[in-house]
Amino acid sequence: MHRATVFSRLRRRNVPNRRPGLGIDEKAEAVRLARARVSMRAVGRRMGVDRKAVCAALVEAGLIADESASSS
Repeated sequence: MHRATVFSRLRRRNVPNRRPGLGIDEKAEAVRLARARVSMRAVGRRMGVDRKAVCAALVEAGLIADESASSS
């Protein structure tokens, strides 16, 4: 089944889209939790986003280094 078909069927049934990322307040909370030594995976689960969204928030805050920049 094509992706477009899946998305159109989900839209017809009013299934909410996945959240795009973290808002400003959520980013602040992610930073607070990371400083408290909570893992990125645990922060993501708590906030309903994946680890990559948490990682991006921590990179933006300067808490961790951007791993994609070092691999190029």
